[in-house]
Amino acid sequence: MTDQPQPSSPPQLHIQKHHKYWLRCLKTLLPSAYTSTDLSRLSLTFFILSALDILGLLESSTTPQERKEYADWIYEHCQVSGTGGGGFRGAPATRGSGERWDVANVPAGYFALACLAILGDGGGRVDRKGALGVLRGCQRGNGGFGEWCLKGGVGGGESGEEGELVMGGDDMRYMYCAAATRWMLNEDGEEEEEEPEDIDVEKAVEFIKSAETYDHGFSASPYLEAHAGMTYCALGALSLLGKLPPPSPSDSADTDININTTNPAPTPTIIDLPPIIKWLVDRQVPYHPSPSSEDDEDSTTTPTPPTPALPITTTTAAGFQGRTGKLADTCYSFWVGGSLDILGHASLINHPLNREFLLGKTQHLIGGFGKLPGVEYRPDILHSYMGLVGLSIMGEEGLRRVDSALCVSVEARERVRRWGWF
Repeated sequence: MTDQPQPSSPPQLHIQKHHKYWLRCLKTLLPSAYTSTDLSRLSLTFFILSALDILGLLESSTTPQERKEYADWIYEHCQVSGTGGGGFRGAPATRGSGERWDVANVPAGYFALACLAILGDGGGRVDRKGALGVLRGCQRGNGGFGEWCLKGGVGGGESGEEGELVMGGDDMRYMYCAAATRWMLNEDGEEEEEEPEDIDVEKAVEFIKSAETYDHGFSASPYLEAHAGMTYCALGALSLLGKLPPPSPSDSADTDININTTNPAPTPTIIDLPPIIKWLVDRQVPYHPSPSSEDDEDSTTTPTPPTPALPITTTTAAGFQGRTGKLADTCYSFWVGGSLDILGHASLINHPLNREFLLGKTQHLIGGFGKLPGVEYRPDILHSYMGLVGLSIMGEEGLRRVDSALCVSVEARERVRRWGWF
């Protein structure tokens, strides 16, 4: 009698290994490769704390005093006050005269507020007026956002105020961070005395619409290539600005996650959703193991042939690519999955094949996720977080549900709602 091959069991999420991975990130020194990210420590803090929160293990892994000290660090070392004008910076890099060049920036505002919500802080020490002022000052004339605003600059067409110069990039990432920060500060709520001037929402929407490409994804800024990460930022920003229609009732399993259900119903024709949904669904591609297919998608070596489009019925694993013709990559399981979830169509993901890609191909043996399949792709903080939230969108057992628009757990979102200005 010959041995018959046994069907392999579905891969499992190794929660204990992921727990250990994130605890190492939180409580020990990070690898030297992270040295270049020192000025963005708040972003690393966000990924680490939020990952433990989504695993449901933050409270059991830290003491109340530790969580208070993490919040104190954000307030005391990252919040800019006084002559600095409010807002948050990514890390406490300078003291004294150097602070003119180490100002609040738009991404740090999002990461700081999200961290405070995850930690259970009540938001009472947030300089709300100053943080909202940073957003207004960083909006460019075209409706998009820069990264930060140089006080005492030369002013001009790129400036929100005379004597201030908007600095940094001009792409959809800053648009998303600005919209998320604005939502967490409840700028759409009841007006208070001396309420700071709001951003120009209509100009922001026009900037987003101008970045939609011929194939109905969104690019970093107008006239560039469609990219799944930028598409998420565009759709997330529209949702947080209250400019998307409510999710379809037919996908009711996802609607309680989507933050857009709390916003007033806007004009549904602001963007044409069906072709955008199709572009997102088309980003799920089969995984074909071969030496050449393990190359980094941004490699400068001879490119591999474009990955064939679906159907994916002949494969056992299918992740998501960021751009047409590229390889599947862990992080796009969220950038694409989160985008579909925001639109109320997460059910269009082929869950079993994406789960096989994440848990069977990129989940690392020491915990965390690598960028691409293969043990040589060591886990990193960004991809390890995106792997978890991508699984959460698909309802993975053992994970807290994610609010796809804010990219935090539903519990963290509800803590924001309890802040005093809501």
